[in-house]
Amino acid sequence: MPGIKPPLINKAQQKCGEDIIIQQDPDVLDTWFSSGLWPFSTMGWPEKTLDLDTYYPTTTLVTGFDIIFFWVARMTMMAGYFTRQMPFKDVYIHGLVRDENGKKMSKSANNGIDPLILIDKYGTDALRYTLIREVAGAGQDISLQYNRKTDESESVEAARNFANKIWNASRFVMMNLEGKTPEELREPALENLELADRWILSRYHQTVQKTRDYLENYGMGEAAKGLYEFIWRDFCDWYIELVKTRLWKDKESVSCATARQTLAFILAGTLKLLHPFMPHITEEIWHHLTQENQQVLALETYPIADSSLIDLDLENTFELLIESIRVLRNLRAEAGIKPGATITAILQTENSQELAILQRGQVYLKDLAKIENLILTTKLTEEVNQAIAGVVATVEILIPLSGLVDISVLAGKLAKNLAKVEGEIKSLSDRLNKPSFVEKAPEALIQKTKQALAESEKQAQILQERLKRLQ
Repeated sequence: MPGIKPPLINKAQQKCGEDIIIQQDPDVLDTWFSSGLWPFSTMGWPEKTLDLDTYYPTTTLVTGFDIIFFWVARMTMMAGYFTRQMPFKDVYIHGLVRDENGKKMSKSANNGIDPLILIDKYGTDALRYTLIREVAGAGQDISLQYNRKTDESESVEAARNFANKIWNASRFVMMNLEGKTPEELREPALENLELADRWILSRYHQTVQKTRDYLENYGMGEAAKGLYEFIWRDFCDWYIELVKTRLWKDKESVSCATARQTLAFILAGTLKLLHPFMPHITEEIWHHLTQENQQVLALETYPIADSSLIDLDLENTFELLIESIRVLRNLRAEAGIKPGATITAILQTENSQELAILQRGQVYLKDLAKIENLILTTKLTEEVNQAIAGVVATVEILIPLSGLVDISVLAGKLAKNLAKVEGEIKSLSDRLNKPSFVEKAPEALIQKTKQALAESEKQAQILQERLKRLQ
Protein backbone atom coordinates (compact mmCIF):
# COMPACT_ATOMS: atom_id res chain seq x y z
CA MET A 1 0.00 0.00 0.00
CA PRO A 2 1.24 3.52 -0.78
CA GLY A 3 3.04 5.20 2.12
CA ILE A 4 3.65 1.98 4.07
CA LYS A 5 7.30 1.07 4.44
CA PRO A 6 8.65 -2.44 4.99
CA PRO A 7 9.42 -3.13 8.68
CA LEU A 8 13.19 -3.36 8.16
CA ILE A 9 13.30 0.07 6.46
CA ASN A 10 11.31 1.55 9.32
CA LYS A 11 13.67 -0.01 11.82
CA ALA A 12 16.75 1.26 9.96
CA GLN A 13 15.37 4.81 9.70
CA GLN A 14 14.52 4.87 13.40
CA LYS A 15 18.11 3.97 14.19
CA CYS A 16 19.97 5.96 11.51
CA GLY A 17 17.63 8.81 10.64
CA GLU A 18 14.76 9.46 8.24
CA ASP A 19 17.06 10.54 5.42
CA ILE A 20 18.74 7.15 5.06
CA ILE A 21 18.37 5.60 1.64
CA ILE A 22 18.39 1.81 1.32
CA GLN A 23 18.92 0.20 -2.06
CA GLN A 24 19.13 -3.46 -3.02
CA ASP A 25 22.46 -4.52 -4.52
CA PRO A 26 21.64 -5.82 -8.01
CA ASP A 27 24.75 -8.07 -8.15
CA VAL A 28 24.22 -10.44 -5.20
CA LEU A 29 23.25 -14.10 -5.27
CA ASP A 30 21.71 -16.12 -2.47
CA THR A 31 24.41 -18.17 -0.67
CA TRP A 32 23.26 -21.49 -2.08
CA PHE A 33 22.89 -20.09 -5.59
CA SER A 34 26.45 -18.72 -5.55
CA SER A 35 27.64 -22.02 -4.05
CA GLY A 36 25.84 -23.82 -6.84
CA LEU A 37 28.08 -22.04 -9.35
CA TRP A 38 31.23 -22.88 -7.38
CA PRO A 39 32.63 -25.79 -9.51
CA PHE A 40 33.07 -23.58 -12.57
CA SER A 41 32.78 -19.95 -11.40
CA THR A 42 35.99 -20.32 -9.36
CA MET A 43 37.81 -21.34 -12.57
CA GLY A 44 37.04 -18.09 -14.40
CA TRP A 45 33.71 -18.98 -16.01
CA PRO A 46 32.08 -17.63 -18.13
CA GLU A 47 35.47 -16.97 -19.73
CA LYS A 48 37.16 -19.99 -21.32
CA THR A 49 40.24 -20.10 -19.08
CA LEU A 50 43.10 -22.59 -18.81
CA ASP A 51 42.01 -23.45 -15.23
CA LEU A 52 38.49 -24.21 -16.40
CA ASP A 53 39.80 -26.40 -19.19
CA THR A 54 42.26 -28.20 -16.87
CA TYR A 55 40.28 -28.71 -13.67
CA TYR A 56 36.64 -28.80 -14.73
CA PRO A 57 34.82 -31.06 -14.29
CA THR A 58 36.45 -32.12 -11.04
CA THR A 59 36.92 -35.71 -9.88
CA THR A 60 35.32 -35.92 -6.45
CA LEU A 61 33.04 -33.85 -4.25
CA VAL A 62 33.17 -34.62 -0.52
CA THR A 63 30.19 -33.43 1.50
CA GLY A 64 27.78 -34.26 4.31
CA PHE A 65 24.38 -35.79 3.65
CA ASP A 66 22.60 -32.82 5.25
CA ILE A 67 23.29 -30.45 2.31
CA ILE A 68 22.66 -32.77 -0.64
CA PHE A 69 19.62 -30.74 -1.71
CA PHE A 70 20.97 -27.30 -0.78
CA TRP A 71 24.34 -27.70 -2.49
CA VAL A 72 24.97 -30.90 -4.44
CA ALA A 73 21.69 -30.87 -6.36
CA ARG A 74 22.03 -27.16 -7.22
CA MET A 75 25.60 -27.56 -8.45
CA THR A 76 24.48 -30.44 -10.65
CA MET A 77 21.52 -28.52 -12.10
CA MET A 78 23.43 -25.29 -12.70
CA ALA A 79 26.43 -27.04 -14.19
CA GLY A 80 24.15 -28.98 -16.50
CA TYR A 81 22.42 -25.78 -17.60
CA PHE A 82 25.46 -23.52 -18.02
CA THR A 83 28.20 -25.98 -19.09
CA ARG A 84 26.26 -29.01 -20.32
CA GLN A 85 28.52 -31.19 -18.15
CA MET A 86 28.28 -32.92 -14.80
CA PRO A 87 30.46 -30.90 -12.37
CA PHE A 88 32.11 -33.96 -10.76
CA LYS A 89 32.57 -37.65 -11.39
CA ASP A 90 31.96 -38.94 -7.84
CA VAL A 91 30.15 -37.57 -4.80
CA TYR A 92 31.42 -38.98 -1.51
CA ILE A 93 28.69 -38.38 1.06
CA HIS A 94 29.97 -38.70 4.60
CA GLY A 95 28.12 -38.80 7.89
CA LEU A 96 28.25 -36.33 10.75
CA VAL A 97 30.43 -36.37 13.85
CA ARG A 98 27.88 -36.73 16.66
CA ASP A 99 28.34 -36.21 20.38
CA GLU A 100 28.98 -38.94 22.93
CA ASN A 101 25.22 -39.66 23.10
CA GLY A 102 24.84 -39.99 19.35
CA LYS A 103 23.09 -36.62 18.98
CA LYS A 104 23.82 -34.09 16.25
CA MET A 105 26.01 -31.30 17.57
CA SER A 106 24.45 -27.83 17.39
CA LYS A 107 24.63 -24.42 19.04
CA SER A 108 21.03 -24.64 20.23
CA ALA A 109 21.63 -27.99 21.94
CA ASN A 110 24.91 -26.70 23.39
CA ASN A 111 26.46 -30.13 22.87
CA GLY A 112 29.38 -29.23 20.62
CA ILE A 113 32.82 -30.73 21.27
CA ASP A 114 35.63 -28.21 20.91
CA PRO A 115 38.27 -29.92 18.74
CA LEU A 116 40.98 -27.57 20.03
CA ILE A 117 40.65 -29.09 23.52
CA LEU A 118 41.27 -32.58 22.14
CA ILE A 119 44.08 -31.31 19.90
CA ASP A 120 45.83 -29.64 22.85
CA LYS A 121 45.51 -32.81 24.93
CA TYR A 122 46.24 -35.51 22.34
CA GLY A 123 47.57 -33.84 19.19
CA THR A 124 46.15 -33.00 15.78
CA ASP A 125 47.12 -36.31 14.21
CA ALA A 126 45.44 -38.30 16.98
CA LEU A 127 42.09 -36.55 16.49
CA ARG A 128 42.35 -36.74 12.70
CA TYR A 129 43.19 -40.46 12.75
CA THR A 130 40.39 -41.22 15.23
CA LEU A 131 37.75 -39.62 13.03
CA ILE A 132 39.03 -41.37 9.89
CA ARG A 133 39.24 -44.74 11.59
CA GLU A 134 35.66 -44.49 12.85
CA VAL A 135 34.29 -44.06 9.32
CA ALA A 136 32.57 -47.41 8.84
CA GLY A 137 31.02 -46.55 5.47
CA ALA A 138 29.79 -43.69 3.31
CA GLY A 139 27.03 -41.72 5.03
CA GLN A 140 27.37 -43.39 8.43
CA ASP A 141 27.67 -41.06 11.41
CA ILE A 142 30.48 -41.10 13.95
CA SER A 143 29.70 -40.99 17.67
CA LEU A 144 32.83 -39.55 19.27
CA GLN A 145 33.50 -40.97 22.73
CA TYR A 146 34.02 -37.95 25.01
CA ASN A 147 33.94 -37.21 28.74
CA ARG A 148 32.77 -33.62 29.24
CA LYS A 149 33.80 -33.50 32.89
CA THR A 150 37.44 -34.29 32.17
CA ASP A 151 37.61 -33.26 28.49
CA GLU A 152 39.03 -36.70 27.72
CA SER A 153 38.37 -39.21 24.96
CA GLU A 154 39.48 -42.83 25.18
CA SER A 155 39.31 -43.26 21.40
CA VAL A 156 41.47 -40.20 20.70
CA GLU A 157 43.85 -41.26 23.48
CA ALA A 158 44.22 -44.65 21.76
CA ALA A 159 45.18 -42.84 18.55
CA ARG A 160 47.70 -40.75 20.52
CA ASN A 161 49.19 -44.01 21.84
CA PHE A 162 49.42 -45.22 18.25
CA ALA A 163 51.35 -42.06 17.34
CA ASN A 164 53.70 -42.67 20.28
CA LYS A 165 54.22 -46.24 19.10
CA ILE A 166 55.19 -44.99 15.63
CA TRP A 167 57.55 -42.39 17.08
CA ASN A 168 59.33 -44.86 19.38
CA ALA A 169 59.62 -47.52 16.67
CA SER A 170 61.04 -44.94 14.28
CA ARG A 171 63.61 -43.85 16.87
CA PHE A 172 64.68 -47.46 17.34
CA VAL A 173 65.04 -48.01 13.60
CA MET A 174 67.04 -44.82 13.04
CA MET A 175 69.32 -45.61 16.00
CA ASN A 176 70.25 -48.85 14.25
CA LEU A 177 70.85 -47.49 10.73
CA GLU A 178 74.32 -46.20 11.69
CA GLY A 179 73.53 -42.73 10.43
CA LYS A 180 72.51 -43.84 6.94
CA THR A 181 69.31 -43.05 5.07
CA PRO A 182 67.05 -45.58 3.31
CA GLU A 183 68.34 -44.29 -0.02
CA GLU A 184 71.95 -44.90 1.02
CA LEU A 185 71.19 -48.36 2.41
CA ARG A 186 69.12 -49.37 -0.64
CA GLU A 187 66.63 -52.23 -0.71
CA PRO A 188 67.80 -55.62 0.59
CA ALA A 189 68.96 -58.20 -1.94
CA LEU A 190 66.41 -61.01 -2.32
CA GLU A 191 69.04 -63.73 -1.90
CA ASN A 192 70.00 -62.33 1.54
CA LEU A 193 66.48 -62.22 2.97
CA GLU A 194 65.79 -64.40 5.99
CA LEU A 195 62.42 -65.88 6.92
CA ALA A 196 61.34 -62.88 9.04
CA ASP A 197 62.44 -60.43 6.32
CA ARG A 198 60.40 -62.18 3.64
CA TRP A 199 57.42 -62.30 5.98
CA ILE A 200 57.42 -58.57 6.79
CA LEU A 201 57.96 -57.64 3.13
CA SER A 202 55.00 -59.82 2.15
CA ARG A 203 52.85 -58.23 4.85
CA TYR A 204 54.00 -54.74 3.80
CA HIS A 205 53.24 -55.16 0.10
CA GLN A 206 49.89 -56.75 0.88
CA THR A 207 49.11 -53.77 3.14
CA VAL A 208 50.11 -51.38 0.33
CA GLN A 209 47.81 -53.21 -2.07
CA LYS A 210 44.86 -53.22 0.33
CA THR A 211 45.37 -49.58 1.34
CA ARG A 212 45.38 -48.40 -2.27
CA ASP A 213 42.28 -50.49 -3.02
CA TYR A 214 40.45 -49.06 -0.02
CA LEU A 215 41.37 -45.46 -0.85
CA GLU A 216 40.42 -45.81 -4.51
CA ASN A 217 36.99 -46.98 -3.35
CA TYR A 218 36.69 -44.39 -0.56
CA GLY A 219 37.17 -46.95 2.22
CA MET A 220 39.09 -44.57 4.47
CA GLY A 221 38.10 -46.25 7.73
CA GLU A 222 39.12 -49.70 6.51
CA ALA A 223 42.44 -48.33 5.22
CA ALA A 224 43.17 -46.70 8.59
CA LYS A 225 42.41 -49.90 10.50
CA GLY A 226 44.60 -51.97 8.16
CA LEU A 227 47.55 -49.63 8.62
CA TYR A 228 47.10 -49.72 12.39
CA GLU A 229 47.19 -53.52 12.38
CA PHE A 230 50.28 -53.69 10.18
CA ILE A 231 52.27 -51.00 12.01
CA TRP A 232 51.42 -51.95 15.59
CA ARG A 233 51.30 -55.72 15.32
CA ASP A 234 53.42 -56.85 12.38
CA PHE A 235 56.14 -54.20 12.29
CA CYS A 236 56.47 -53.00 15.89
CA ASP A 237 55.42 -55.98 18.01
CA TRP A 238 56.96 -58.69 15.86
CA TYR A 239 59.44 -57.76 13.17
CA ILE A 240 61.43 -55.27 15.27
CA GLU A 241 61.57 -57.80 18.12
CA LEU A 242 62.60 -60.59 15.75
CA VAL A 243 65.60 -58.69 14.32
CA LYS A 244 67.05 -57.22 17.52
CA THR A 245 69.48 -60.10 17.98
CA ARG A 246 70.64 -59.80 14.36
CA LEU A 247 71.22 -56.06 14.79
CA TRP A 248 73.26 -56.39 17.96
CA LYS A 249 75.05 -59.75 17.67
CA ASP A 250 77.38 -59.20 14.71
CA LYS A 251 77.16 -55.72 13.18
CA GLU A 252 79.44 -56.64 10.27
CA SER A 253 77.39 -59.65 9.13
CA VAL A 254 75.22 -59.86 6.01
CA SER A 255 72.31 -60.78 8.29
CA CYS A 256 72.67 -57.52 10.23
CA ALA A 257 72.99 -55.45 7.05
CA THR A 258 69.89 -57.09 5.57
CA ALA A 259 67.91 -56.42 8.75
CA ARG A 260 68.94 -52.74 8.61
CA GLN A 261 67.97 -52.44 4.95
CA THR A 262 64.61 -54.08 5.56
CA LEU A 263 63.86 -51.88 8.58
CA ALA A 264 64.71 -48.73 6.63
CA PHE A 265 62.67 -49.77 3.60
CA ILE A 266 59.59 -50.71 5.64
CA LEU A 267 59.73 -47.56 7.78
CA ALA A 268 60.07 -45.26 4.76
CA GLY A 269 57.19 -46.96 2.95
CA THR A 270 55.01 -47.01 6.05
CA LEU A 271 55.47 -43.27 6.59
CA LYS A 272 54.28 -42.65 3.03
CA LEU A 273 51.26 -44.93 3.51
CA LEU A 274 50.27 -43.30 6.79
CA HIS A 275 50.91 -39.69 5.74
CA PRO A 276 47.33 -38.87 4.56
CA PHE A 277 46.01 -40.13 7.91
CA MET A 278 48.64 -38.62 10.27
CA PRO A 279 50.46 -35.94 8.27
CA HIS A 280 52.32 -34.09 11.03
CA ILE A 281 54.15 -36.90 12.80
CA THR A 282 54.97 -38.73 9.56
CA GLU A 283 56.39 -35.55 8.00
CA GLU A 284 58.54 -34.93 11.07
CA ILE A 285 59.90 -38.48 11.17
CA TRP A 286 60.46 -38.40 7.40
CA HIS A 287 62.87 -35.46 7.67
CA HIS A 288 64.83 -37.22 10.42
CA LEU A 289 64.93 -40.47 8.44
CA THR A 290 65.97 -38.96 5.11
CA GLN A 291 68.16 -36.24 6.71
CA GLU A 292 66.69 -33.88 4.11
CA ASN A 293 64.81 -30.70 5.06
CA GLN A 294 63.76 -29.78 1.53
CA GLN A 295 62.32 -33.18 0.61
CA VAL A 296 58.62 -32.97 1.52
CA LEU A 297 56.88 -36.26 2.28
CA ALA A 298 53.55 -34.93 1.02
CA LEU A 299 55.01 -34.77 -2.50
CA GLU A 300 56.47 -38.29 -2.49
CA THR A 301 54.96 -40.97 -4.72
CA TYR A 302 52.46 -43.12 -2.83
CA PRO A 303 53.75 -46.71 -2.48
CA ILE A 304 52.91 -49.29 -5.14
CA ALA A 305 52.73 -52.97 -4.17
CA ASP A 306 55.20 -55.48 -5.60
CA SER A 307 52.96 -58.53 -6.00
CA SER A 308 55.98 -60.80 -6.56
CA LEU A 309 56.93 -60.31 -2.89
CA ILE A 310 53.47 -61.20 -1.55
CA ASP A 311 53.56 -64.79 -0.29
CA LEU A 312 50.34 -65.85 1.46
CA ASP A 313 51.67 -69.34 2.20
CA LEU A 314 54.66 -67.79 3.96
CA GLU A 315 52.37 -65.51 5.96
CA ASN A 316 50.30 -68.49 7.10
CA THR A 317 53.51 -70.31 7.97
CA PHE A 318 54.79 -67.43 10.02
CA GLU A 319 51.46 -67.05 11.80
CA LEU A 320 52.04 -70.46 13.41
CA LEU A 321 55.38 -69.24 14.77
CA ILE A 322 53.84 -66.02 16.07
CA GLU A 323 50.99 -67.83 17.82
CA SER A 324 53.41 -70.39 19.29
CA ILE A 325 55.59 -67.61 20.71
CA ARG A 326 52.50 -65.86 22.08
CA VAL A 327 51.30 -69.05 23.82
CA LEU A 328 54.78 -69.73 25.22
CA ARG A 329 54.91 -66.21 26.66
CA ASN A 330 51.41 -66.52 28.13
CA LEU A 331 52.25 -69.87 29.71
CA ARG A 332 55.38 -68.40 31.27
CA ALA A 333 53.33 -65.54 32.73
CA GLU A 334 50.53 -67.80 34.00
CA ALA A 335 53.02 -70.13 35.68
CA GLY A 336 54.83 -67.22 37.30
CA ILE A 337 58.18 -67.99 35.66
CA LYS A 338 60.62 -65.11 36.17
CA PRO A 339 61.04 -62.98 33.00
CA GLY A 340 64.80 -63.54 32.82
CA ALA A 341 64.68 -67.31 33.41
CA THR A 342 65.41 -69.62 30.47
CA ILE A 343 63.21 -72.68 30.04
CA THR A 344 62.84 -76.04 28.36
CA ALA A 345 59.93 -76.16 25.92
CA ILE A 346 58.43 -79.17 24.15
CA LEU A 347 56.40 -78.63 20.98
CA GLN A 348 54.70 -81.79 19.74
CA THR A 349 52.68 -82.29 16.56
CA GLU A 350 52.00 -85.18 14.21
CA ASN A 351 51.45 -82.72 11.36
CA SER A 352 54.66 -82.88 9.30
CA GLN A 353 54.07 -79.48 7.66
CA GLU A 354 53.64 -77.70 10.98
CA LEU A 355 56.67 -79.48 12.41
CA ALA A 356 58.73 -78.28 9.43
CA ILE A 357 57.54 -74.71 10.05
CA LEU A 358 58.58 -74.91 13.70
CA GLN A 359 61.98 -76.26 12.69
CA ARG A 360 62.50 -73.36 10.27
CA GLY A 361 61.60 -70.88 12.99
CA GLN A 362 63.57 -72.39 15.88
CA VAL A 363 65.76 -69.31 16.25
CA TYR A 364 62.70 -67.07 16.69
CA LEU A 365 61.04 -69.42 19.18
CA LYS A 366 64.19 -69.62 21.30
CA ASP A 367 64.94 -65.92 21.17
CA LEU A 368 61.52 -64.42 21.88
CA ALA A 369 60.30 -67.05 24.38
CA LYS A 370 63.68 -67.33 26.17
CA ILE A 371 64.03 -71.06 25.51
CA GLU A 372 67.33 -72.73 26.36
CA ASN A 373 66.33 -76.26 25.40
CA LEU A 374 63.77 -76.58 22.57
CA ILE A 375 62.40 -80.03 21.76
CA LEU A 376 60.41 -80.44 18.53
CA THR A 377 58.85 -83.86 18.10
CA THR A 378 56.05 -85.79 16.40
CA LYS A 379 55.39 -87.97 19.44
CA LEU A 380 56.11 -87.79 23.16
CA THR A 381 58.11 -90.81 24.31
CA GLU A 382 56.93 -90.42 27.90
CA GLU A 383 54.34 -88.52 29.92
CA VAL A 384 55.44 -85.00 30.88
CA ASN A 385 54.27 -84.24 34.41
CA GLN A 386 54.55 -81.06 36.46
CA ALA A 387 54.21 -78.99 33.31
CA ILE A 388 51.96 -76.25 31.99
CA ALA A 389 50.45 -76.80 28.55
CA GLY A 390 48.82 -74.92 25.68
CA VAL A 391 47.74 -75.63 22.10
CA VAL A 392 48.23 -73.85 18.75
CA ALA A 393 46.57 -75.53 15.74
CA THR A 394 47.74 -79.18 16.05
CA VAL A 395 50.78 -78.25 18.15
CA GLU A 396 50.78 -79.09 21.86
CA ILE A 397 53.13 -76.82 23.79
CA LEU A 398 54.57 -77.97 27.12
CA ILE A 399 56.83 -76.18 29.60
CA PRO A 400 58.22 -78.44 32.39
CA LEU A 401 58.05 -76.44 35.63
CA SER A 402 60.21 -78.45 38.01
CA GLY A 403 62.84 -76.15 39.52
CA LEU A 404 61.27 -73.02 38.01
CA VAL A 405 58.26 -72.41 40.27
CA ASP A 406 56.66 -73.72 43.47
CA ILE A 407 54.27 -76.37 42.09
CA SER A 408 51.99 -76.37 45.15
CA VAL A 409 51.54 -72.59 45.00
CA LEU A 410 50.74 -72.73 41.28
CA ALA A 411 48.29 -75.61 41.83
CA GLY A 412 46.51 -73.59 44.52
CA LYS A 413 46.26 -70.60 42.20
CA LEU A 414 44.83 -72.71 39.38
CA ALA A 415 42.34 -74.40 41.74
CA LYS A 416 41.15 -70.99 42.95
CA ASN A 417 40.69 -69.79 39.37
CA LEU A 418 38.84 -72.99 38.49
CA ALA A 419 36.43 -72.53 41.41
CA LYS A 420 35.72 -68.99 40.26
CA VAL A 421 35.06 -70.10 36.67
CA GLU A 422 32.82 -72.96 37.84
CA GLY A 423 30.80 -70.41 39.83
CA GLU A 424 30.36 -68.34 36.67
CA ILE A 425 29.26 -71.46 34.77
CA LYS A 426 26.61 -72.23 37.41
CA SER A 427 25.32 -68.65 37.39
CA LEU A 428 25.09 -68.51 33.58
CA SER A 429 23.50 -71.97 33.37
CA ASP A 430 20.89 -71.08 36.00
CA ARG A 431 20.01 -67.93 34.05
CA LEU A 432 19.58 -69.83 30.79
CA ASN A 433 17.47 -72.49 32.52
CA LYS A 434 14.96 -69.91 33.76
CA PRO A 435 11.88 -69.83 31.46
CA SER A 436 11.26 -66.17 32.36
CA PHE A 437 14.72 -65.19 31.06
CA VAL A 438 14.52 -67.22 27.84
CA GLU A 439 10.98 -66.00 27.08
CA LYS A 440 11.37 -62.30 27.94
CA ALA A 441 15.03 -61.37 27.43
CA PRO A 442 16.13 -59.86 24.09
CA GLU A 443 17.58 -62.42 21.68
CA ALA A 444 20.90 -60.56 21.60
CA LEU A 445 21.23 -60.87 25.40
CA ILE A 446 20.38 -64.59 25.29
CA GLN A 447 23.05 -65.20 22.64
CA LYS A 448 25.57 -63.15 24.62
CA THR A 449 24.86 -65.25 27.72
CA LYS A 450 25.26 -68.50 25.76
CA GLN A 451 28.57 -67.28 24.37
CA ALA A 452 29.80 -66.35 27.84
CA LEU A 453 28.82 -69.82 29.09
CA ALA A 454 30.70 -71.52 26.25
CA GLU A 455 33.81 -69.44 26.95
CA SER A 456 33.64 -70.20 30.68
CA GLU A 457 33.26 -73.94 30.01
CA LYS A 458 36.28 -73.84 27.70
CA GLN A 459 38.31 -71.98 30.32
CA ALA A 460 37.30 -74.52 32.98
CA GLN A 461 38.46 -77.38 30.74
CA ILE A 462 41.85 -75.70 30.23
CA LEU A 463 42.29 -75.16 33.98
CA GLN A 464 41.32 -78.78 34.74
CA GLU A 465 43.86 -80.08 32.25
CA ARG A 466 46.57 -77.83 33.67
CA LEU A 467 45.86 -79.00 37.21
CA LYS A 468 46.07 -82.59 36.01
CA ARG A 469 49.46 -81.89 34.39
CA LEU A 470 50.85 -80.59 37.68
CA GLN A 471 50.29 -83.89 39.48
